[in-house]
Amino acid sequence: MPQWRASSWSKDTALMGQSARWRMTVAYRGTMFHGFAKQPGMQTVAGELADALQRITQEETSPLIVCAGRTDAGVHAIAQVIHVDLVDPLPSTRDGERGPDELRHSLNRQLGGDISIIDAVKVSPEFDARHSARWRRYRYLILEGATPNPLLAELAWHVSEPMDVRAMAQASGAVIGSHDFRCFCRKVAGTTSAEPIVRLVTHASVDVVDTSESFDLFGGRLIRFEIQASAFCHQMVRSIAGQLVEIGRGRSNGADIVALLHSQSREGAAQPAPSHGLCLVGVGYGPEAGLPKGPISP
Repeated sequence: MPQWRASSWSKDTALMGQSARWRMTVAYRGTMFHGFAKQPGMQTVAGELADALQRITQEETSPLIVCAGRTDAGVHAIAQVIHVDLVDPLPSTRDGERGPDELRHSLNRQLGGDISIIDAVKVSPEFDARHSARWRRYRYLILEGATPNPLLAELAWHVSEPMDVRAMAQASGAVIGSHDFRCFCRKVAGTTSAEPIVRLVTHASVDVVDTSESFDLFGGRLIRFEIQASAFCHQMVRSIAGQLVEIGRGRSNGADIVALLHSQSREGAAQPAPSHGLCLVGVGYGPEAGLPKGPISP
């Protein structure tokens, strides 16, 4: 049988019963991975998924995995969305046909605790995890307090100084709307600093999470920054989070964010926040994607 990859998929192959497109919702703890995208010689989320799928499909080559948003090293996700084209029908298990539940269970047995498949369903060949997505939502967690919490060490940025959360919340509103975010984005290879990086942000907020019944923060507070946009550029969320922390510390203010957006330059911007506080928490699709109504999020 010919070997099929996502890049060579077509409607004709589906009609011949040789390939089908699957959508999966994936959660992962990014601590151990060098980002999502597959890289030679590196442990990545896509690499682990592709290897597990190759073992299940018994194909000679690993499948190409397309995601809604590529995350950097150390970044987590609870609602990453991928699509992948697999041989159809899938090889049977000892108990019979391998359907969506069997595929999900097989993957989770192989992937261990750092990656979980939340759901797996066959979708239309027109569905594209990246290009069909209308928005992505990220959450950044900051543990404010004198004493670090070991249980949150891989999930939140520990900042020992007290912060003005109200000032951070007010300043976060400055990024809402359509802006050139060059001041908060890492320049893409092959582009120049003169090229605009326009993104539409539809939500940004900062608040304190109530952890009274789940975590002892040793007198500290867990601060949550959430942002939603049609798309994000490289390091955009972490750069904004870093600027907001400087505002919370009293070293910057909301006017600085406005000035940075107008400057279209990273000069004067805060350093990006550490990657381990960041998590992809939702992806939204329109009805044309043929998915259940509402965002993909737990």
